[in-house]
Amino acid sequence: MRLSRETGVGRVLIWKILALGISLLTLQVLGQSSAGQEPKRAERYEGGASENEITEAAFRLTGFDAKQRDRIAIRVCSKEGIVRAMANASANPFQIADKFINGYAYPPEKVLFLRSQDCASTAKPSATPTEIWAVPEGAVLPQHVEVLTSNRVKLVSLGKRPLNRGVRDYRPALRELIENLRGNPQNVGMVVGYFLKHPSVALRRRMREVTRLLEQSGLLRERYFVRLTYWPDEVSTYPPDSEPRYPSLFLVEMTGIGKSK
Repeated sequence: MRLSRETGVGRVLIWKILALGISLLTLQVLGQSSAGQEPKRAERYEGGASENEITEAAFRLTGFDAKQRDRIAIRVCSKEGIVRAMANASANPFQIADKFINGYAYPPEKVLFLRSQDCASTAKPSATPTEIWAVPEGAVLPQHVEVLTSNRVKLVSLGKRPLNRGVRDYRPALRELIENLRGNPQNVGMVVGYFLKHPSVALRRRMREVTRLLEQSGLLRERYFVRLTYWPDEVSTYPPDSEPRYPSLFLVEMTGIGKSK
């Protein structure tokens, strides 16, 4: 039996419509699959974060399916270089990384520090927000301009005589900080005066002393931070904690371990 020309054309048209429908369906499925592989922001801190807040954030994130949290990205939002940005971050990125590495057995190379210039705070332009992202297996990282694996940079506390959120031996600790910065141009120093409600007279005096000595050291101002800030963690109300009288000193050091990702 012969088919008419019209019937043949009709069948060809039907097949073309079916092929187009299958193509569109395939693209839709692929699009959904790709969307499922996008990193997800779990937390954003524009102020400090306590130990409890970080613990709870890590616990919630590790509740995701394992393939959806194959890597952890800790992103700081700043126009400054990544080491300085991490030193100035609102919530401590090193504390966050430690929670995943030592609390949930993530290998250091799967916990990443990122810096982006496009996520700055509109409410607090001077702040350096910190974000936690879950990155699925095979997915690209959140938008960034710099990235380090967590074993390439570390936070070092200086001083051997801790006392109430500071160190009594802050002068020798400061000398160690200055010498380290002179010999390691990639490192950044931090002097933080924590207070509970209002900085004590003693703390203010010592922070002025530290500032003067750093200015006299010849180091460029962008090599270090000196700042007074609220204590971000728990405070005892009974018996009440006293106001700190001594500063805390830290170095953000490049380790030379691992590679950039």
